[in-house]
Amino acid sequence: MASFKDQGNEEFKKENYLKAAALYTQAIKEDPQNAVLYSNRSAALLKLNKVTKAMEDADKCISLKPDWEKGYFRKAAVLEAQDKMHEALEVYQSVVRLNGGEGASTKELSNKIRSLTKLLKIKSSSHKEDTLESVLLAAVGANAQEQQQQQLASFCRDLAAMTLDNVAESGTAFTPSLHFLPGPGAESHEEREAHIQAAHAFSNPDALGEFVVGMRAESKRLGAVAAVAVVPKAAVSFPQLWLRKPWPSSCGSKQQAGVFVQLEGTARGPAGRHIWFLPVRADKSTSPPVSLNFDDFGLLPQLLLQ
Repeated sequence: MASFKDQGNEEFKKENYLKAAALYTQAIKEDPQNAVLYSNRSAALLKLNKVTKAMEDADKCISLKPDWEKGYFRKAAVLEAQDKMHEALEVYQSVVRLNGGEGASTKELSNKIRSLTKLLKIKSSSHKEDTLESVLLAAVGANAQEQQQQQLASFCRDLAAMTLDNVAESGTAFTPSLHFLPGPGAESHEEREAHIQAAHAFSNPDALGEFVVGMRAESKRLGAVAAVAVVPKAAVSFPQLWLRKPWPSSCGSKQQAGVFVQLEGTARGPAGRHIWFLPVRADKSTSPPVSLNFDDFGLLPQLLLQ
């Protein structure tokens, strides 16, 4: 018979997080000094949005095995879920110091530090004017090549204005769309072909898969340097991101109306992809955009293939 730990791992893979946590608890009773079990249970509890208990297990994991990176990853993940990004970054950086200050020892750790540093810069630069336009401009400005900055800025301003105009006129009852900024090698007439309606793209997994394949081909044809998706939550049957845990409380309840805005640039990794949720009120006014963790809440996979 499989051990409680192995059974818990199987249930976790099936996304049966409550059952997985219960099995890890049984395993801990048998082996209370096993740091791996606390790490696993912390991950399951976080999926259940039980952040306090998840943090307790992460801390226990670290105390049992302070030279093991995973405990620190668990703790940082809980802090990210609590929107404590500065503290999460400090935890990731402590792992670098733990390894002798020679830099990130794993690709995952390096990506996490880079991604959070980028996110904090965006939040800092958009603090005074937390608008859709400002967060888009901050995101593209940090990674754009000098010769592209003006074109990208204009692209983002136009799409931010278009999105807010659509909301003011129709609330969230408008068609999802995807917008490409053609590269320097594209013909001038391509600009008109870079704005694509996506009425049924988010109706089911098959439709989304077909849409992604087609848009990757379109991106390659245009030599696109940026892509922005503007997708009303009401138009999304799949994937229902707001049902995932932990859905940020700053986005409102799971019933909160709004618009997803996803930006992809040519920078590789987390620095090149961002997503925000723009809450929309009943009077068709908007709250400030909420930055989401792309790994957890990305609406579309990578479209700009190098």
